[in-house]
Amino acid sequence: MTDLLFRIVVSNVCISLALAIAALLVETTAKRPVIAHLLWVLVLVKLVTPPIVTIPVITIPASPDNAAMVAPSDIDGPLAGTTMKIDASAFDASSAEETPPTIWEQAKPAVLLAWLLGSGFILIWSLVRVYRFDRLLRRGSEVAPPGLREIGATIARRLGLKKIPAIRTTSAQLSPLVWWIGGKVRVVLPQSLLGRIDTQQSQWILAHELAHVRRRDYLVRWLEWLACVVFWWNPLAWWGRQHLRANEEICCDDLVLSSLKPKPRTYANSLLNAIEHFASPVICPPALASKINTGGFLRRRFKMIVSETTHRTHSRWLHVCVLVGAMLVLPLCVVYGQDFEAVEKRLDAAVAEGEINREQADAMMDALRLTVAREGMMQRIREIEAAVKDGHMSREEGARAIAETRRAMEKAARDAERGRKATIEDHFKKLGITPEKLAEIKRLLKEKGALTEKQLEPALGGLLRVVHEIRTEGEDFELNARLQEYFKTRLGLTDEQIELIVRFGHRIARSKVGAR
Repeated sequence: MTDLLFRIVVSNVCISLALAIAALLVETTAKRPVIAHLLWVLVLVKLVTPPIVTIPVITIPASPDNAAMVAPSDIDGPLAGTTMKIDASAFDASSAEETPPTIWEQAKPAVLLAWLLGSGFILIWSLVRVYRFDRLLRRGSEVAPPGLREIGATIARRLGLKKIPAIRTTSAQLSPLVWWIGGKVRVVLPQSLLGRIDTQQSQWILAHELAHVRRRDYLVRWLEWLACVVFWWNPLAWWGRQHLRANEEICCDDLVLSSLKPKPRTYANSLLNAIEHFASPVICPPALASKINTGGFLRRRFKMIVSETTHRTHSRWLHVCVLVGAMLVLPLCVVYGQDFEAVEKRLDAAVAEGEINREQADAMMDALRLTVAREGMMQRIREIEAAVKDGHMSREEGARAIAETRRAMEKAARDAERGRKATIEDHFKKLGITPEKLAEIKRLLKEKGALTEKQLEPALGGLLRVVHEIRTEGEDFELNARLQEYFKTRLGLTDEQIELIVRFGHRIARSKVGAR
């Protein structure tokens, strides 16, 4: 369960990072704050979205101690076309005891505990702040004057709001903001600021906050909060929140300018007065508040306002494209795993193109399945030992579970060995060699060639490769250097033994009925 959790986390972080890079490019080069804001929202959504569709990262592990296997890039080597040499001792039960857990496996429980403790602390601390701030607003705020409420109702209708939020003023020293923790949305304006500016400026400050309500940015605050509570250790969550809010402020300015048509300099001066008045407010509201000056990008904001450059009329189709892309990306989960069907199709294609022969393809699949099975079973033994150590399982139960796992490991080795032998016989049958003739070849190799049992099986794989080379090159066949190295260095064969194998290869390649 812990491994699955960490795999999902790594996958979500990787996909979120890709989305963040896309958002940053849109933000800095395309100058599309609406699209950039949407992409930053998707970054946070992906961090906390459970995966639905998994995409395995396919690898074919090579284990030189357990299998004589080569990678597809090395298929022309001496091992190409040879059969698997599986060492059953690698599946001996004692090997599980001799394989110590890695540093990461030992550290995983501590990492998970630190993660949960950090999230728990931030959760409690943030909820306490929210509770205190909400109590402060309820005690220190009052309904806005009728004139300000009428102006707010007019602006809300022009912005397309169906429900007019509650507009309140407060004596607390804080920035204008939108506040919602359930119930009716509240727009809060400080009385000290309203007493310092005129009615025209106050209406544009109110318009900016109502634009937050129109865009439902108060709901995005909860997404930010959730992402930062869960992924408090991940800089991407905090970085994404900062950029999201910066683009959000530009989008709100854009909405006010395009919908209400204020004089750009008047609107900019109104925002500047509000920001200067509360450059260092006495009360810093919680992260769930949508303040007038969050995120930064002040220079870019005012440059956009004064230049009267808006983006709303040009981004609708891009909006649709981003949303469609989000529907495809958000359910995905990239995990490290083995997609046997995909590997088999890739090997079949390589066989069809003549890059490798069927013997090597089967050998690769055997090695893949065997290695994955071995790794999974040994991981299972380590988990059982950890459960016994932590007291979640008795020693007797642990002993029985480990014994069952070891029996499964031994059975996997026996099945792989039987499959390997069956594969050799099948390939010789395709060459016209019956089981009886194959048995005769083995007898002659042992009697005349003096091959040992240990040398016999890989020598038969080499024989298959020799047959393949002879049929490919015809009369021009010469034993290449890599095959010679394989026979001499890997198998320890003499020149006379190699010559005997080559003679069998010529007889098989030139006859449809096998060796005589």
